Amino acid sequence: MTLTEAAEFLGLSSRTVRLAVERGEIPGEHPLADGPWVFRRCDLETAAAKELVSRAQAHNRRRAVPDAAQEEFVF
Repeated sequence: MTLTEAAEFLGLSSRTVRLAVERGEIPGEHPLADGPWVFRRCDLETAAAKELVSRAQAHNRRRAVPDAAQEEFVF
């Protein structure tokens, strides 16, 4: 899987997954400097990956997108 596909599989952002790989929390490969990240599905189904998802979801309590109640600036 690519980084984008792995992030969708886990339900996380691509940045969260990439940072987790760089911290050594989940395995992933970046074999070419200008190439894509590569992930194996079995590595994304481990207890470590599930812990990452759980921790990320618990940390992200606020929505990243605005809702209808949000005020707008009028210039």
